Amino acid sequence: MISSTRRFRKLLVATCLCFALFTLLSLWQPASRRRLALFTGSGFRRSAEVRNRRLAVEAGFQHAWNGYSQHCFGRDSLHPVTNACDDDFSGLGATAIDALSTAILMEKRDIVVQILEFIAGIEWTRLNRQHQRIQVFEIIIRHLGGMISGFDLLTGPFAHLNIDESLLNKLFTQMVALGDILACAFDTGSRGVPRSWLDPATCKTDDGHSNSVAGVGTIILEFARLSDLTDDDKYVTLARRAEQYLIDVHANQTIPGLLGSYVDIDTGAVIGTDGSWGAFADSYYEYLLKAYVYDRDAYPDYLEAWQISADSTIQHIASRPYGFPEWNLLPSWSGTNLHNRMESLSWFAGGNFILGGMVTNNKTLLNFGLSVADTAGAIYNMTATGLGPEFVEWEPECYSAEADCDPIKSIRLADTSYKSRPEVVETWYYAYRATRDPKYREWSWAAFEAMNKYCKTESGFSALSDVNAIDGGSKVDLQESFVFAEVLKYVYLIFAEDDLPFQVQDSRGSLKNTWVFNTEAHPFQTKGWPV
Repeated sequence: MISSTRRFRKLLVATCLCFALFTLLSLWQPASRRRLALFTGSGFRRSAEVRNRRLAVEAGFQHAWNGYSQHCFGRDSLHPVTNACDDDFSGLGATAIDALSTAILMEKRDIVVQILEFIAGIEWTRLNRQHQRIQVFEIIIRHLGGMISGFDLLTGPFAHLNIDESLLNKLFTQMVALGDILACAFDTGSRGVPRSWLDPATCKTDDGHSNSVAGVGTIILEFARLSDLTDDDKYVTLARRAEQYLIDVHANQTIPGLLGSYVDIDTGAVIGTDGSWGAFADSYYEYLLKAYVYDRDAYPDYLEAWQISADSTIQHIASRPYGFPEWNLLPSWSGTNLHNRMESLSWFAGGNFILGGMVTNNKTLLNFGLSVADTAGAIYNMTATGLGPEFVEWEPECYSAEADCDPIKSIRLADTSYKSRPEVVETWYYAYRATRDPKYREWSWAAFEAMNKYCKTESGFSALSDVNAIDGGSKVDLQESFVFAEVLKYVYLIFAEDDLPFQVQDSRGSLKNTWVFNTEAHPFQTKGWPV
């Protein structure tokens, strides 16, 4: 009996020592691992599930990169069904540069080095023979934005990747060289409104007399950051001059703060009153807010312009189908007339309102953005594939004289194609960061799983012809560079650790965000905030 008791005591002491040793080792581990180790029960299972999902997204990125690298590295894009290559962005390696910041966040050093070595060898003035011009807007957000972000990340929170200094120096040199070439697009007269196309070899622009609102108004982040990194104000001066008329409250606005879609290059005036939160204007509204997040001291006028636009959208534009009072959709407009049709590009607005609500501590803006995020979730849940359509239409009033109107018939999937666009998962990312509601993680994961099921090919992820067909219809031979830059990044970040410096912070008015994402999801370090 005594011997049995002694054995029990020895066993108890050994157990306690093991537990103490385990605890000490857990506390010694890096913070990210310690949080995982100290979870028990359902918390441990949830943490393991989040990690596994994050790893699955990494694997998806690696799969798509392997296909692009094998078949089309250095070209603008891969067609993932036929493995053909394309140079739809002037042959300057759009996919490679767009993938850089995501590869850094995922700490895929080999890919990062491969991309940096490619960037070091680019001659910006020597284009693919089929493309003697560059599209200024696209090159700014993808190439210039991708390089700025890569430099910020690799000289900041990811310096531990130990990239050779010569590659970082070349990255900086190439970034400045491209900025200098792009500056030629602003040499258009007294207003300095940039043209859409530019020949980088001659520094001559096209003869067009108009540019989109997005083309004029999606410059400030990239050029302000470039000026701050180079200590040369010439870039930000060009951007502010070009955009000044747009943020003027006296511009051509039938509804306060809401513009048409095009700008007259000669006068700077907005042309017409046909607009939306979608194509040709979307990122203009996005950058009004994000300029303030980048530097609140320099851009209070941008925030004011954004708040006017946001308030008008809630009061005059937001619409919902009959029978769905909690939804919020964003129709296009012609003056004060609304067209109840919303394109997938417009879904980013949900995240933009959420960010604005957090930055200004405005619950009305925040809740409106969350309702847009929830509406997107409901529409994705309506389709056979669980992926969203390119366009949705709706009837805000009962569509029939019958008393028993069926609300579901007030919604139409007007264009059921799927182009792998990022705007919905972008909005779910902001919604999760604001609320930590797990449903946004679940919706993002469901969308990623649907991409794996219906879009995955041997070399990447295709688009789809019909999200409402059981099998997604047919695979469309298209893989945009934003699949790497945005889609996979936002899904990855929604499962990444909460306290990483580049994560959007729920600052609720205190403006603690030390990073801001450009419209291509490339994170820039904000001005005046430590990493």
